Amino acid sequence: MIEIFDSYAASRTDLSSTTHAIDFAKIRRKLHRCPFQYLSQSAQIIDWAMMQLSADGAKRFLLQLRAACHWAQSSDLIDDNPFSNLPKFKKTLPTAPAPFTCCEQNLIIDAFENSHTYSYYTEFVKFLFFTGARPSEAIALNWEHISPDLKIITFSQAVVEGIRKDTKTHLPRRFPTNSTLQQLFERIRPIRYKPTQAVFPGPKGSLIQQHNFTTRAWRTTLRALPLRYRPPYSMRHTFITTCLEKGVSVSQVAYWVGNSPKTIWQHYAGVICIQDVPTCD
Repeated sequence: MIEIFDSYAASRTDLSSTTHAIDFAKIRRKLHRCPFQYLSQSAQIIDWAMMQLSADGAKRFLLQLRAACHWAQSSDLIDDNPFSNLPKFKKTLPTAPAPFTCCEQNLIIDAFENSHTYSYYTEFVKFLFFTGARPSEAIALNWEHISPDLKIITFSQAVVEGIRKDTKTHLPRRFPTNSTLQQLFERIRPIRYKPTQAVFPGPKGSLIQQHNFTTRAWRTTLRALPLRYRPPYSMRHTFITTCLEKGVSVSQVAYWVGNSPKTIWQHYAGVICIQDVPTCD
C-alpha cells in the first residue's frame, strides 16, 4: 500500500510542494503506523483507521487511499480499488471558539514571564493575544514585515511544519499596531538586524517549532494554572471576541485577523458576552 501511495503522490505534480511535504507526509506516517500494509487487507486498514484515528483524521486518510488506488487502477497497476466503497463518515460539527477571559489572559502572560524554563516565549505569547494572528503567521514574521516606525505589521506568510508559504487566505493584510505592540517591538528589536531576520526566533535562533511550543512550553505552563486548558489557537479567539465585545465592527475584525465577515458571524456571534439586551425606546 505504501508503494502505491508513494507512486500516486509522485504523480501529483499539479499539487504544491506544501501539500507534498505536509499533507502527504501525514498520510505516509499513518500508513507506517498501520499494522496492515497490503491491498488484500483493505478491510483491516479501514477498521484500524476508524478505531485509531479521529473522525476527521480517518476520513482524510481513507479518502487519500481511495484516490491513490483509483489512480493505480487507472494506470493498470491494480485490477480493483478496494477502497471504492468506504463507510459513510459522520459529519463533524465545528467546535465553538473557547476564548480566555481577560483575567485568564493576564494569568497566562504572568506565568510565562515568571517561568524559569519558558519565559523566552513571553513576547511571542503577548503578540498572539494582542493581534489575534495565527501562530503560523507570527512565526513567519520577519523584521521586513514590520514598518520602520513599528506602526504597521504586514502579514503575508505563514510557516507550517517548517515550510514557509502564503497565509491561509493567500492575501497579505496590514495590521495597525497600538502603543502596547509598539513597545513590545521596541523591547525585542535588535540594535542591528537583517530584514529577513525572524521577529520571534526560537530559543536556538531558528524558527519556532509550533508543535514543540504547544506540547512543551504552552501545555506545561497552562497545566499549572487554575483554568481550563485550551490550545494556543484560543489566543486568536480571545482577541476576536474582545474586539467584538468592545464594539469593533465585524468587517474590521475580519480584516485584521484574515477572515471573512461571514466566518466571524458564524463562529463568534454566540460567543461574545452581551451585557444587556437592548430595548426599543
